[in-house]
Amino acid sequence: MNLFDKIPENFFSILVSKNKNLYIDALFVLRDAFKQEMSISKENIISRLINSLEDEINQEDFSEDENVSDLKDNNITGKAYFLLRKLEWAGWIEREMQRDSFEEFIILPDYSIKFINLLYSFTEEKQVEYNSYVFATYTALKFASTEKNETYNAVITAYNNTIQLIDELKSVYNSLGRFHRKMCNQDDVNNIISQHFFEYKEYSDEMIFPRFTRDSVPRYRLPIIELLTEILADEERLQNAINVAYSSKRYKTKEDAENDILNKIRTISEIYENIGTTMNEIETKNNDYVRASVKRIQYLLTNDKELKGKLVNILKNSKNEQVIDKMIDQLQLSRQEYLSNDSVYIRTKNTKKQGKSMPVKQSKPIDSRALYDFAKSLENMYSNKTINEFMEKNFKNKPFISSSEIELDTTEDLILLILSTIKADKSSKSFYYIEDSDETINNNGYLIPNIKFIRRS
Repeated sequence: MNLFDKIPENFFSILVSKNKNLYIDALFVLRDAFKQEMSISKENIISRLINSLEDEINQEDFSEDENVSDLKDNNITGKAYFLLRKLEWAGWIEREMQRDSFEEFIILPDYSIKFINLLYSFTEEKQVEYNSYVFATYTALKFASTEKNETYNAVITAYNNTIQLIDELKSVYNSLGRFHRKMCNQDDVNNIISQHFFEYKEYSDEMIFPRFTRDSVPRYRLPIIELLTEILADEERLQNAINVAYSSKRYKTKEDAENDILNKIRTISEIYENIGTTMNEIETKNNDYVRASVKRIQYLLTNDKELKGKLVNILKNSKNEQVIDKMIDQLQLSRQEYLSNDSVYIRTKNTKKQGKSMPVKQSKPIDSRALYDFAKSLENMYSNKTINEFMEKNFKNKPFISSSEIELDTTEDLILLILSTIKADKSSKSFYYIEDSDETINNNGYLIPNIKFIRRS
């Protein structure tokens, strides 16, 4: 359903108007009035508005209001009536006639009451109240384990508490981030200390600390999961819950009731199975904030006394013309500005310079004697015995092997493979011979010919 199918289209207009503060105060006057009485006449409301907001109404200028033509009298009473008509036009209030008279009464629609209470909650400076959602969930399920006829009500209670718990944990996580950002923007040590020991400590004691103590999530997590498992395992008890749910007229069929109950039980179980991760993230963010606060205080205490800190303060105030003038008088400074897109300039022509060619160095021819000496040194380093042992190890009593089967773990293994191939090609005394192939394979990163080594009979 679309939001504006439930509330009027102009509902939020007063919150963005020039006179928004007055409209909000008027809504709070209505809230107080309806807290005391069930129905209030229009004249009574006008009287309350004038008594509570006389100065604000007199000072307010309605000339720029889009419905200013409705302002018939510019005195305090006329403005109060205009204010009430504005709230009615936006859909915050409605009028009705009394049955036995022609007197008009003001009523607040249900959606209006919810929004007014929400707006009022943001203005209250009271300590946030902690709700024991975890303990309440455990208590409801534990009670239903003895009073089995209460299973359905227990599941509904547990589900609602669990959803509210998750919403509150997310709120705690985001609030810690807000504390962190607010602290990072502070340049005064006293403000950081005040925030930490008043705002943060109060919030932490009420919203974070209980999660690990009296309403401990780790303590009740497993018992809650076990109680839910017992419900699923008891067919008779589950069927009783389905019957109670269906008889409440909330579901069209028993199948709908069963699906809803099972979905709620699974949702609660999944949340408590994974809630440890959420708690760890909150604890980490909390520790990060405390650590960052200490470091920020240390930074401000030390840097304010150092040359670096003084330069930072000067640069922060560099946009102040008076500071700039004093700096110019005291120091040999000149103002600098950047060229922008509006600056006049002459495009420079790109020229390509021809560089000098580098002389090519002629490499010396390879000395054949040096190659011979290198090959001879390899031959002396790897004896026939070493080569035969290498091949025997790879043959493993097989009649033949291919080069892909030879283990090339080191560069030395590659050298032994090369020497083994040369030896088999040149000497008939070798215990194996080879069959060449044009195919190339990759053996442990080395590209080598796919040679077949065959044991002599």
